[in-house]
Amino acid sequence: MHTQTATASAQHDSLDGFNVSKLPIDRDSIRSRRLLRMIELIEVLRTPDNERTIWQMLLDAGANPDFILLRDCDDEARHGRRPAMQLNVNTEKLQGFVLITHNADDTGYKILLQSQGASIPHVTEENVVVRRLAAVLFDLIDDGTKRVTVPSNALSTNAVIAGDYLLAP
Repeated sequence: MHTQTATASAQHDSLDGFNVSKLPIDRDSIRSRRLLRMIELIEVLRTPDNERTIWQMLLDAGANPDFILLRDCDDEARHGRRPAMQLNVNTEKLQGFVLITHNADDTGYKILLQSQGASIPHVTEENVVVRRLAAVLFDLIDDGTKRVTVPSNALSTNAVIAGDYLLAP
């Protein structure tokens, strides 16, 4: 009985502050501008091989499009939790979870990797600026396996990115 309680408690803690979402993500239900921007960047930024977006790379890495964890936070709360996205991946480099969140001073992103069955992250990349986000994720989790077909009309560059800011269309 004690083991069941501990397991249920651990599962509750792992979802603490996160809501389950799926593709396509319902943007109308998200209140955090920072989380919306993170989602937009993941949808448009190209990986270093220039063949896929970050989303496509994450799906190639085995992310389940029907089970994406999002932490939607109040943008005005400066000392509270940060918006975040967590996905389960299964590649030669990582069998576990990748968590993308804002860093402590909101000047970039923080990426945490946690192996399946581990209780703490084993890799943490701090202060990842927007123009390096795709490259860092690519280096950490991509094993070259392609599971998703890329549409031929996809953008071939990160032309919509200037510096560290996403330009409005």
